Amino acid sequence: MTGKIYKIKDNNELVTIHEEKHHNENNFQELLFLYPELIPGDQIDPETPRRWLRVGREIDNIDIFLLDQDGVPTIVEVKKSNNSEIQREVVGQMLDYGSKLVFSQTVETIIPKIEANNPQSVQDFLDNETSEEEFWENVAKNLKEENMRLIVVSDEIPRNLQNIIEFLNHKIESTEVLALEIKQFTDNTTGTKTLVPRLMGQTRIITPIEPELIDKTFFENLDEVGVEFFQELITFADANNLTRKWTKKGFFLTVPLQNQEVKILQCYSQLYSYRQSIFSTHFNIINEVKDGERIFQKSLLDILELEDFYSVGDGFGFKVVKNLDEYQWKEFKRIILEMKESIEKNGLIDKD
Repeated sequence: MTGKIYKIKDNNELVTIHEEKHHNENNFQELLFLYPELIPGDQIDPETPRRWLRVGREIDNIDIFLLDQDGVPTIVEVKKSNNSEIQREVVGQMLDYGSKLVFSQTVETIIPKIEANNPQSVQDFLDNETSEEEFWENVAKNLKEENMRLIVVSDEIPRNLQNIIEFLNHKIESTEVLALEIKQFTDNTTGTKTLVPRLMGQTRIITPIEPELIDKTFFENLDEVGVEFFQELITFADANNLTRKWTKKGFFLTVPLQNQEVKILQCYSQLYSYRQSIFSTHFNIINEVKDGERIFQKSLLDILELEDFYSVGDGFGFKVVKNLDEYQWKEFKRIILEMKESIEKNGLIDKD
C-alpha cells in the first residue's frame, strides 16, 4: 500500500498527493549523489548536524562514498524495497565493502575525487570550523582505525532489517550502521516532488558538545613543554595586537582587520589527535587578503628554513615536543610580525 500526504491550497481545497516509488535503483542513487543533504545530518546528530562531501559513486562497489565534516567515511548503499537483498544480505554486503575500503583508499586517492565531485573547496565546506590539514589527518586516522558509517537507503525499510541494524549498533564500536527510508510523493497537478527522509536504527547516545577552551582549560591540557611554548607565543601575540579565537581543542591566532579576523595560525593542545602543535592557516590568508598568496609564500619559505618546522600540504606545521631556542623564537616572531604587517597593509579582498 502506498502512502499519502496532503496539502491545503489557498482556497482551502484539500489535495491528496500519493506516494510514487522511485523508478529504479540507479535513478535513486543519482538523486542521492546529486542531493546528499537528503541524508538528514540533523537526524544523525542533532547537536552537530552532519554535512557531506561527495567522494564518488561506484568506488570499490560502493554506491555512494561520502565524508562528513569530521572526516568519517560514510558508505551509502541504495536498494529499492522490491530488491530481495534489502531483507538481510545488504548488511553483510556493506560490511564487506567497508572492510575493503579501509585498505584500498587513502587521503591521496580521495583528494582528487573530492575536487572532481564538489562545487566548493574543502576549506569552504569546513567553513573555518577546522583547518584543512586537520580534516585530512582525521580522514587518515578514521581509515586507519576503521571508524566509518554505513547507511542503507531504501524507499521502505523492512522491520527485520531495522532490528539487525539496531543490534549491530549495540555490538560494533567503530562503525555506525543506519537505515534511511526516503519516500517520494508527486503532485500530479504541478509535477512537484516531495521527498521525506526518515532515519532508523540509531541506538547510540549522542555525547554533549565539547565546550570551547579558554586560557585556563587550554593550559590544563598541555604538558610542561607546551606550557612554556604557548606562554611565550601568547605573550608575544598580546604585545603585538594578535588575537585568539578559541576552539574545542585550541585556538586560532588572528590578525584583527576591518572588523574581521584573519586566521594565521591554528594552535592545538594535547586534546588534538596529533597532540600539541601549530599549523598555518594558508587558506584564510590567500582567500581573504589582497595579494595573500605572495604574503603567505614568503612567510612559508622563511619558516621552513627553521629547524623542526615541516611542510604540511600547502602550508607548514610544528609539533610542540620541544621549545624553540633563542634564535628560532627570534626568527619565528619576525616572520609572524612581517606577515601581520603585510596583511594590515594590503587589506581584505573586496568580496562585492
